[in-house]
Amino acid sequence: MMKKCILKTGAMILAAGFSCSFLLAGCAGLSSSKGGAQMQGTANYQTSGAIPPANDAQTGGGDIQQPSSAEWYIRTDAQMYYGGSYNADESWLTGGTDSQQTVYITASGGSGAAVGIYKADDTALKTAVKTYTLAETEGFRYALPANTLEAGDYVAALFPAEGASAPRATAAFTVTDGAVLTNKATYFQNEQIVFSFYADTTNTSKNGGSYRWLGLYKKQESGTYGNNFLKWVTLCGNQLISGQGYILQEGKVGSVGWSATYPVRAANAEAIWEPGTYELVLFGDGGYSAVLDKAEFTVVKGKAGKAYAPDAVYMNAYGAEKGVLSGEVLCSFAPDRFNASEIVAYWADENGVLEGYLPFGVQRVTGNPQRYYAFENIMIPADATNLRFYGKNADGLGSSYFRVDLPENTKSIGSDETVLSEFTYLSDIHVGYTDYKLVEGEAVGTEVVRNSNNYRKALDDVKTVTGEAGSVFIVGDVTESGRNEEWAMVEEITAEKGFSDSVYYMLGNHDYYGVYNRKDDNSQAVWQTGVPFAEAVQYFTDWVADKAAASGDAMTAAANGLWYDVEVDGVHHISLNTEASDGDWTCAHLSLAQLNWLKERLEALKGEPVFVYLHQPLTDTTSGTLPGEGWDHVKIYDENNNLVRSADKLKEILGEYPNAFFVSGHNHRELDSYRAVFPASTAQKNNFIQTGGTAYIDKEITPGVNLRHEGWYVRVYEDKVVFLGREFTTGMWLSGACFVFELK
Repeated sequence: MMKKCILKTGAMILAAGFSCSFLLAGCAGLSSSKGGAQMQGTANYQTSGAIPPANDAQTGGGDIQQPSSAEWYIRTDAQMYYGGSYNADESWLTGGTDSQQTVYITASGGSGAAVGIYKADDTALKTAVKTYTLAETEGFRYALPANTLEAGDYVAALFPAEGASAPRATAAFTVTDGAVLTNKATYFQNEQIVFSFYADTTNTSKNGGSYRWLGLYKKQESGTYGNNFLKWVTLCGNQLISGQGYILQEGKVGSVGWSATYPVRAANAEAIWEPGTYELVLFGDGGYSAVLDKAEFTVVKGKAGKAYAPDAVYMNAYGAEKGVLSGEVLCSFAPDRFNASEIVAYWADENGVLEGYLPFGVQRVTGNPQRYYAFENIMIPADATNLRFYGKNADGLGSSYFRVDLPENTKSIGSDETVLSEFTYLSDIHVGYTDYKLVEGEAVGTEVVRNSNNYRKALDDVKTVTGEAGSVFIVGDVTESGRNEEWAMVEEITAEKGFSDSVYYMLGNHDYYGVYNRKDDNSQAVWQTGVPFAEAVQYFTDWVADKAAASGDAMTAAANGLWYDVEVDGVHHISLNTEASDGDWTCAHLSLAQLNWLKERLEALKGEPVFVYLHQPLTDTTSGTLPGEGWDHVKIYDENNNLVRSADKLKEILGEYPNAFFVSGHNHRELDSYRAVFPASTAQKNNFIQTGGTAYIDKEITPGVNLRHEGWYVRVYEDKVVFLGREFTTGMWLSGACFVFELK
């Protein structure tokens, strides 16, 4: 149990994480709690943008504190990591491979700079447990598996050269073998209680093993536990992510509800919680005996009131002179003004919040001070002069904010640069029918009108933003079930909006699942009578053949029509697609022939920006594919023609070509949620991009007040690629999903 390490974390951020790059006037008074685990939460705001009240009262202001030299900085992508392995024996989920949380370290310095990882009690930084040079990383984030470190507190130190004694910058982090935390110790009855945990989230019970679970109890004086819990939830297979923040009163965490009914939601009324002391317990054996950790908190009478803004915000940022914002943010709350369960940030100018921009993805407050991680190569809007940080709780968005001014040398990307190519990503538009039935041999169903209308609105938005019917790539699940009349409906809408020549489709699992002959994997029993797979996808393959014929040399397609490469405005787009399916109809099946073709195409385009598409994402990349989530639905045939649920071969091919961007759909997550975009690292030298969902966002997984309908505008420049997240139906930019990637 890592109680000692967890208690120290808040102080370590101040002492180590920012000591070399922050001006910390007044920081000695910042409070620290057992909480403080890093949180990259999901958005929870109105589609309209939830513009704060006009009479905002400013609580304070500050400037971004840039490192003494923009060449010297170091940070980790989280504050705490689970150090155990995930599900090494679960071949049904991971293809038999081991996975774990990874410490991603971003650093910059001179050509001879070096990084050392030290235990925190090695204050003289004498004995490193791991070292590497920045030359070795070639400009990528360094990937350090957390399970290669013992549980404890660590400092990553950046030195000007190997063997140097004094670091230029440091960053602190903790590795734990199991922890559960609440963001503070005392709450009012209506106050939202934010908790986080660090543990294995995979279904180890499937093969007879134990599983981790959380139980909420009244405080147990005996220190023993049984079935007298108030509520409980298993951590395995429920879309729960180790290290993220969740609200205890919500009816659902991840994709499932709590078992038991006490209490199920936050409300602005007393008596939701009975005053007293409670324990949230992390169990490690599927029973009651193995207590990995517990978080104790007290509920007192009264109401929390409107959320206060942070009392101070310290930003260690760089890149403004290039038009981007990257770095760390530390938000602290005064002890008597700490009632926010979430932090919401907005771009602003001197007149207030910028119009046309949704706020940054809400991050739940898992401790005080709170380490806020919204800024990783975020593009700064041309008119922005400052950032405003608000608090939010069960009462809604607070009326006060803390302002942080941008540097005077902030650049506007694109003001003096030429866009070489611009195009749009949609995904999961799901045009078609539901409640499909056969009536006297005729297919009858109910059109999902909202999906068709969302597709129309997205195409209208493309014309608004680009001024024309520009190129649009739809990354799978074009239809609801793959029937020919649904494809015809898509084509009709596409033609209606003038995009017939500029739209490119990919094949998603919904683009055949309602048509083909489906069998159980084991018994081979037919459980849906349909047609063979090749016939089920014939509308798509015919479209590929027709498109290739009309495109001439610009498009190359496989003989079977299932994969293709098309050049648009000098940029290559490579569409991979499934070649078969089985009872597990959500998975893509890729042959070695298709992967070899991909490698040949990438080799011919080496050094150029290339965009590679597959509807299903790859393991441990973007949201939905992290350990325990299970939405990494890719199977690849090996040399013996055995189908294995593993994307390793595809990852290996992509990794040789860092300028190949991998773009996927399928998971319906908000573009500014945790890991919707996964930047390149030494472990995987590609940027992975999730396309969200244009028809809808999965509200169970990514909770929001209103559903959003999202996608990307992509702009290719000589030296970089910009991804601009968009909510199409309201025409709003996603502040936390506008990314800039430099080409290698």
